[in-house]
Amino acid sequence: MMASDLPTAYLDYADAFKFGIQRTADDLAWATANVSPVSEGPWGDVPSVQIFYIGINTAGERIRLPQISGLWRYKPSGVQLANSDDHDPDAPNQTYYLHGPGPGVVRIELGPSMPGILIERPKGSQPVQSTGLIDGKDFYFGESDGFWSLSVGGTDAVERPDWYYEEEHDAPDELSEMDVYSLIAKGAELLRNGTPTMAVEP
Repeated sequence: MMASDLPTAYLDYADAFKFGIQRTADDLAWATANVSPVSEGPWGDVPSVQIFYIGINTAGERIRLPQISGLWRYKPSGVQLANSDDHDPDAPNQTYYLHGPGPGVVRIELGPSMPGILIERPKGSQPVQSTGLIDGKDFYFGESDGFWSLSVGGTDAVERPDWYYEEEHDAPDELSEMDVYSLIAKGAELLRNGTPTMAVEP
């Protein structure tokens, strides 16, 4: 998570760290007042935790998220402790889970608002990726090497979507944020118009 969008010249590391801590505290205060927590878990021996989900739009305003995408749900990281000195060397390796104390705040950066569509701001390069919701169903958008694809719905929207579409694009360079938003809108229109699903390439 970036501590600030300001150029680093304006903030030294200590100031940036304090700024990040304060912003998290402000977000927690706002979430507690405005957003209902979601119970996540339990997972195995890990107890359930209370998570507040907040969308931050491109103007920096906090937005309540009435629906939570399965792709954004909080899950603890599995950490494998392989050092045999840590436990009985004859015992099989155990997976230990780490999670922060609740209540937690999950900040999700959002693109522009469109009817029935919630878009997370794109990340990465080769592939450029974005996730979100189209009419309440998870979607995954990816673009690489001149092709873009949109996967929607299903128990795993990335690997086994209910609906998939892929197309070549003619953008000469890497897609801009606005390019990504317009392609997601185009894909949503194709889906809503009943365009048949395409086969997902393995």
